[in-house]
Amino acid sequence: MINIVLIGMPGCGKSTIGRILAANSGRLFVDCDNVLVEAAGFSIPEIFAREGEEGFRFRETQTLKEISGQLTAGNLGLVIATGGGCVTREENYSLLKRIGVIVFIERDISSLAREGRPLSTGDLEEMYRQRFPLYKRFADYSVKNDAAADIVAKNILEAVFATGKGESNNDSPQIPVLRAAFN
Repeated sequence: MINIVLIGMPGCGKSTIGRILAANSGRLFVDCDNVLVEAAGFSIPEIFAREGEEGFRFRETQTLKEISGQLTAGNLGLVIATGGGCVTREENYSLLKRIGVIVFIERDISSLAREGRPLSTGDLEEMYRQRFPLYKRFADYSVKNDAAADIVAKNILEAVFATGKGESNNDSPQIPVLRAAFN
């Protein structure tokens, strides 16, 4: 079963939608930020305070490498929520492509959650202008987050499975169940 990787601005709903998507598709959910925090032993704001953005981005890339390495060992069938800035490092592109199908969750800037996100306290419009072309380049699919999270998760599943990218080479029994559940 193919992995689904979620990218998008901080606060766009990657974690919320990812959990629903995982539950609805029989996959496990992995939040890269949570994996990073657990490995570091302190929160994202603390990492930024101690190491700056560059230190955080380094840790983020190491987390993606770790996840990618685990997947090559046979852990498939995940929904992975990345950090919002993972697209700012070119080396993450090949890591994410190796991990799975990449879905860009687009959300209006005025609707982005900001609490607990160190870079979201600044100029979000400028951040979005810089990152938007990167999100589009990294993504296999783009899905608007302008509805309830369960609807957005449904839209992602439909997009991924409609093209066959969600199907693996082995005959996964979950695919017909998913299609029936969301028709």
